[in-house]
Amino acid sequence: MSSLADESRLPSDLVAAFTELGPAWGRWVNACLPDDMASYARLRALTALCDGDRTMKQLAETLDVTPRRITALVDALEEHGLVERYAHPTDGRSTLVAITPAGLEQQRLGCQQHQDEVAAAFSDLPVDDQKRLLAISHELTAIFRKRLAGRSSPAIADCTPEHGPTRLLPRHRRANVRP
Repeated sequence: MSSLADESRLPSDLVAAFTELGPAWGRWVNACLPDDMASYARLRALTALCDGDRTMKQLAETLDVTPRRITALVDALEEHGLVERYAHPTDGRSTLVAITPAGLEQQRLGCQQHQDEVAAAFSDLPVDDQKRLLAISHELTAIFRKRLAGRSSPAIADCTPEHGPTRLLPRHRRANVRP
């Protein structure tokens, strides 16, 4: 096969590689959860609440989950004393969710432990490869954001880092992550 033919296949080969990488990354991220953290979704919810109390709707939007899913997630966190709910002071239809001191501690410990464990896989690569991968990741993120900016769906265009790795999973795969 000629070099020109190899180059023309590169984009398709990259799509195939990233299609395989996405689910493997999601499984790795979930496998690295601390033993006392039931799901990555819980860790993300606690992290979102570190910025302040949120309505159930705001929390669902932040985590990009359905209202039904956020209810189950908050129920589980509340059952373990990690969050508490209270009536919104000015909107009788809304419920606010607040992180508790136990939730703050679990989030702090869980996030650091999780990040350290997830990052360990990158140390299997030579340092020069890690640097190239980081640069390429930043470039690709900028390319994706630029291309997504022209799309009509604001949920798709909002690819900010706080959405975390599960944001990369297809919606039907994210729905199957435990609360």
